[in-house]
Amino acid sequence: MNNKYIIEQMRELWISPEPTGKENFFLRVGEKGLMNRRSTVIGHKEFLTIQLFYIGKWIWAISGFLLMFIVWVCCRHSGNYPFALTPLLAAEILFETGRSKRWNMTELEQAARFSARSVMLARAFLLGAVNTAGLLIVILVVRSFFHYSMMRVFLYMMVPYMTAALLGSVYERKHRRLQGWGSVLICILSSVFFASVPLFFNQLYEKRLMFLWTAAFILMICGLTVCTWKDISEKEVPLWN
Repeated sequence: MNNKYIIEQMRELWISPEPTGKENFFLRVGEKGLMNRRSTVIGHKEFLTIQLFYIGKWIWAISGFLLMFIVWVCCRHSGNYPFALTPLLAAEILFETGRSKRWNMTELEQAARFSARSVMLARAFLLGAVNTAGLLIVILVVRSFFHYSMMRVFLYMMVPYMTAALLGSVYERKHRRLQGWGSVLICILSSVFFASVPLFFNQLYEKRLMFLWTAAFILMICGLTVCTWKDISEKEVPLWN
């Protein structure tokens, strides 16, 4: 049974009633000069601004709190534990970008002015760009608290963050009906993992293992790129809530 047959059957079973006041409606529209009026064109800047304000304020509040908390931990406590906090930033990105599916808005958004793919990409770009920029500022601020080079601090901050984002994205794509809490749990477990690994493998942050961190960083970028491409490809497929 294909979709065309289903649509034909639905049209036969649910016949729309004839509209009332149709002539008056078009007459009124013609008098106001709205018949040939086109929608206002919205550029990329305006579109991103709309999505920026659409993202919940509590998401930005959590992001700011986590970034300041990382700085506070670096100032108060010595060690590599601040690096394990960055996966928590990925949790809010996954939770926000999965909001459409969680609240069954995908079908509605696909019928709106902008495609679900554009909306998802815009939100992911805004959250990812703000969090990454915040992490870069944090790296510049806390660099003096470590004896590592700037590049090493950058990798130690970004690899756990991107690992959690990749694992959470894969989970979200496979288990979309679980309200998004699974990806949040994955980010929390990733944070615990990176915090506990040095207890069993204390050579993890040695300079001679920089090549492993660099390889992991490149691998995470490739993985996130592939996962994002697959996700946005699925956004244009007709879905029923």
